[in-house]
Parts: sequence; C-alpha cells; structure tokens
Amino acid sequence: MEGNLHRLIKSRKGLAFAGGLVSLIFRQIISGVNHIHASGYFHHDLRPEHVLVTTTGLFEYTPVSSRALTDSHLETDVVVIIKITGFGVARETRSSPPYTECVTTRWYQAPEVLLLSQDYSTPVDMWAVGTILAELVNLRPIFPGSSSIDQIARICEILGDPSDVYGTDSQNRPLGGGKWPKGIEMAMKAGFTFPKVYAFHFLSSY
Repeated sequence: MEGNLHRLIKSRKGLAFAGGLVSLIFRQIISGVNHIHASGYFHHDLRPEHVLVTTTGLFEYTPVSSRALTDSHLETDVVVIIKITGFGVARETRSSPPYTECVTTRWYQAPEVLLLSQDYSTPVDMWAVGTILAELVNLRPIFPGSSSIDQIARICEILGDPSDVYGTDSQNRPLGGGKWPKGIEMAMKAGFTFPKVYAFHFLSSY
C-alpha cells in the first residue's frame, strides 16, 4: 500500500475530496469494519493512520451533494483502494472486560472510553468511523482535544451534552446531545461534569 489516510488527507493541502471519492472511501471502511464485527471482533484502535490507501488512477465522479445542479460538472479525483490495519489491540466481541482504558489516539476515542469505561464493544469502532468521515469532509480532525476533559468538551460543543433536556428547535429537532444515563453515571464516577451546552449542529460550521 502506498500510504495511509492520514497522509492522503495531508497531501490535499486544503483541496477538498470529490464527494464521490469520500463516498468510495467511506463505503470501503464500513465494509471492512462490518467484516471485522461480523467475524466476532472489534478493532479497538481505528484512526486514519490505520487505514491504508493505494491510488489506482483518476475517475470522474458525479457530484453527490443534494445542492448540486443536475447539469453540474463531473469532479475528477483519484480512485483508491482501502485496507484496515493496526489490529494489535483488537478484541473478541465475546471477550470479558475489563479492557485497556486508553488505547487509541484521543481524537478518535468514543466518549465511554474517555470516561474510563472498561466495558465496551463494537460501538467504539462506529464512533471512530464517524470521526474519520468528518475528517475526510473537513480535512482536519473534528475533535482535536488536548486532554480527555478537553476532548469531551469539544464533543459536547458540537453534539451537545447529555445532562439535560433542552426541548426542540423550530423544526422540531431535539436540542442537546440526547439522553445518556449510563454516560452521566460514568462521568460521576470519574469526577467529571459535562459542560452545559445544547449545540445541535454537526459539521455545519466546518
């Protein structure tokens, strides 16, 4: 493989990926993660450095944005093959906790891992996949925390916190991060209090 997704993102130097290329990369990552989970494992350490990439040429992608005009020009970009690596801390889904507390790069850790949970499974991979998709779209990490506390604060700033119910917005969408009683319980045990924010946008300011 030529390199990894981290290097590919850096090589863009601010030039956004074609929407079709983002879809291509994401489909391959999801397919790989689905295979891992269907085989009875979770990766435990998904991040751009563990997504290997090889380019195989150029392709003219049809714009995927809902705002694109029907006669929009095709978007020329690379074609890539994706392979997932970095299985050093992978675990069987049926294995018994406790697991290692902080295994992956902080920026891609699920909230339950940041809150020092020792009992988690495949959802931590899905959280990491979401952060990788956001990084593909924005060409920078979405939650680049400087510490675990700062990491949680950045997550709450964009997704809202689970501490209170804030009602709905003008379009009847729920404000805040949604109810998460287990997360609040974990936070209390860790001596952490969620910051009071009710952000309901995701990627809209990026």
